[in-house]
Amino acid sequence: MKRLLLLAACLAAAGCSDSKVVVRASLAQAGEPVADLPVFLLPYDRQALMDSLAEASDQPEPTIPSALVTQLESLNARERQLSAAGSAEVRVVRAQRAAVQAQLDSIRVNRRRWRQRVFADFDSVAGMKMAELGTTAATDTTDTQGNASIAADEGRFWVYAAYVLPDVTLEWNVPVNVRGDSTVVRLTRENATERRFY
Repeated sequence: MKRLLLLAACLAAAGCSDSKVVVRASLAQAGEPVADLPVFLLPYDRQALMDSLAEASDQPEPTIPSALVTQLESLNARERQLSAAGSAEVRVVRAQRAAVQAQLDSIRVNRRRWRQRVFADFDSVAGMKMAELGTTAATDTTDTQGNASIAADEGRFWVYAAYVLPDVTLEWNVPVNVRGDSTVVRLTRENATERRFY
């Protein structure tokens, strides 16, 4: 009888859960799997913590004007067109593109410095949040089929991952309610946040 009571208590406890989160990562719903992707199961909303640190900053994050991005893309297209045609005007366009790129680079440097300063305490804030919740983060890496499996207690979690493509970073911060033996989370380009490079 004591053994039965002990087993029941163990099953009721969070640490004895047999639940797991199965992550399936691909660039499309039925596309090429994303292998060797580090996947994190967090007991807190990572983006919400970062937003709270940003809101506490005395300065807003430097932003890249969309008009500047559009101008750079237009100049890139114009440069390719003139270069293919062998036009001497390509040198003028290259100079214009370089000037716009320099502006973007300056903003990017300021953004990087801002983020380094504002998010310097992120790890300690996240640690305090986990201590408050009485739980920790867990991680796994996707296999060649784009699958990862992470043991988890039942409850509310977030699946975080980031994948770098040539011109953009795909970032996932997917909320998941873990229930039962297995909860499947799919990571595709459709449910990722795209952060472009400039």
